[in-house]
Amino acid sequence: MKKFVTAVLLLSFLITLFPVLAGAAEAPKLYLNGKQLSSSAEPKNVNSRIFVPIRTVTEGLGYDVDWKSPNVTISNGSTIVVLTIGSKTAVVNDREAVLDAPAMISSSSTYVPLRFVGEQFGLDVYWDAETRSVHMYSKLVDTPPPADSGGGNPAPGDGTGGSGQPGTNPGTGGGATIPSTDEKALLKSITYDGLGSIYLPYEGEFDGVQTQVLHNTERIVIDLPYMNFDPYFMPGFLPSTNGTKLGEMLIDSHPTLQKVRYSYYSDKPSTIRVVLDLSAPTNFKVTNEDHVVRIDVLEQTGPAVDPPPVTPPDSKPGDGLFKVVLDAGHGGKDPGASSVNGRKEKEYNLAITLKVMALLDQEPKIKPYLTRSDDTFVELADRANYANKLPADIFVSFHANMATSGTASGSETYYWRSDSLALAKVMHKHLVAGTGLKDRGVRTGNYHVIRETTMPAVLLEAGYLSNGTDSAVLYNSAKQDKIAKEIVAGIKEYLKIG
Repeated sequence: MKKFVTAVLLLSFLITLFPVLAGAAEAPKLYLNGKQLSSSAEPKNVNSRIFVPIRTVTEGLGYDVDWKSPNVTISNGSTIVVLTIGSKTAVVNDREAVLDAPAMISSSSTYVPLRFVGEQFGLDVYWDAETRSVHMYSKLVDTPPPADSGGGNPAPGDGTGGSGQPGTNPGTGGGATIPSTDEKALLKSITYDGLGSIYLPYEGEFDGVQTQVLHNTERIVIDLPYMNFDPYFMPGFLPSTNGTKLGEMLIDSHPTLQKVRYSYYSDKPSTIRVVLDLSAPTNFKVTNEDHVVRIDVLEQTGPAVDPPPVTPPDSKPGDGLFKVVLDAGHGGKDPGASSVNGRKEKEYNLAITLKVMALLDQEPKIKPYLTRSDDTFVELADRANYANKLPADIFVSFHANMATSGTASGSETYYWRSDSLALAKVMHKHLVAGTGLKDRGVRTGNYHVIRETTMPAVLLEAGYLSNGTDSAVLYNSAKQDKIAKEIVAGIKEYLKIG
């Protein structure tokens, strides 16, 4: 009996020192495009499946949620997912879908399966068992292109562009293709773990990793010779006008690593180049084991160097006019979202665009252009190509939002490439001032017109037509005048026009 009591006391002491022995496991960490999501409630790992509370879906991922027991409706304006507590059948845009695990209620909170929700909204979801982290990445393409698409010769410098847009290869010509006769391996994905490691899993074999360090600005360059992109490469690649495969990930969770860029670099031999943009000289380590190239970004080794700010020029060459493309979203056969008062999004988009156009026509240093001037339908690709061929200095697309819940409200501004972030911040400040609606922030969005344009580009979601207050604001002529004035003020501020 004495030995038994002693054992019990010893076990109790160990449990107080090591709570994990009692089953208290650390909650998984969530990352979206390399940025850790914060939420006031923790996710759960149940039978190797990650569940997140509803508030994470709204706070972290920015989706709208409507809870009417026993159903949970999640929407981003274009995709609507309806989950039923305890049921393995969900409804996605009026189609039934089967889940591995149903939504559930735990500790009075509603939890939904993260992988299913993420994938329905175009996210790729990965589980890193070693760090107990879930990584979600936005898909950059809707349909995987053929494996041999893309190409061109390497650009000067690091081969991924010197203007902040990776893979820009002037002089390669359009429609170039990449010969794949010498490729020995295919890169399957590029992921960042949120802590300082980049993972590049691949299939096949290739002849070693080549590295170099460049200064002014600080970069680490990693070349993967005899390698090409897998046709289903994730998180994706962004096709440029010359067919080059390229992409980038913005990093804001590391002391010195700011961005990871990647592109198809050379076809002699077939080579993928990965560039790490740094704010200061930094040590690193590259390993290649079990068909995964791992790049560990380690400690800072030198003083930080502030890069020169990316700002538009004070003056324009030639006629001195800044070319601004105004894109009225939807139109013609594509009405866009429907307002609670029965009006269509395309009406607001065109009205505000024409008012902005009229104001810009009075600006001596700005030449505005329209992708549509009436109720006509223009393909997304044609809108982007129009701006690219000008070429425009900035691109602004006008839209209004919609959600399944009438409570969703506010203004949002979307950008995709990093060279559009400065424009997005300025335009969003003025958009919110113009609408007077809730500030829902600046966000990244994989929209064709801001993805395929080559100049700084933003998409403005002025408000939610599914909300009565927002809708009344957007269809009020006086409010439209105010919004238009603020939009013009934002354009002038960004272009540094007094």
